[in-house]
Amino acid sequence: MLGEALITVDVAQRMIDESPFGRWWGYRVEEVGPGSASLLLPFQPGFERPGGVLQGGCAMTLADVSFWIAGMTVMGEDPSAMTLQMSSSFLRPATLGDLRSEARILRAGRRILYGEASVTDVRGNLLTHHVLTYMRPDPPPR
Repeated sequence: MLGEALITVDVAQRMIDESPFGRWWGYRVEEVGPGSASLLLPFQPGFERPGGVLQGGCAMTLADVSFWIAGMTVMGEDPSAMTLQMSSSFLRPATLGDLRSEARILRAGRRILYGEASVTDVRGNLLTHHVLTYMRPDPPPR
């Protein structure tokens, strides 16, 4: 069982807002808990692809960022953790509108974080499921 979250919603939102990618995408942190995070991706017309659906990368980046934030709830404020592996399953098309992702850490080792994220539409329909592995940076030399 994980203890208390090591970052708050405000800290997570600040970290996203201060990153170049966060400003462009417009992510909104809704909730953090020990080993978990929930983020919203507000719809932008540039996300649309032909056929009236959202481009699949929207769900993938949202899941990746929500897992990044979930990781910091167990390792503390350290933006340098990075994606080592990500597997994405697309379960249904995302129609135009906001997306929500919930991520959770299933195993937090000394250097490796492993877990999952799911992305839903505003009606709660499951759109994608992702399995992620993150790597913490090497500790600084002594």
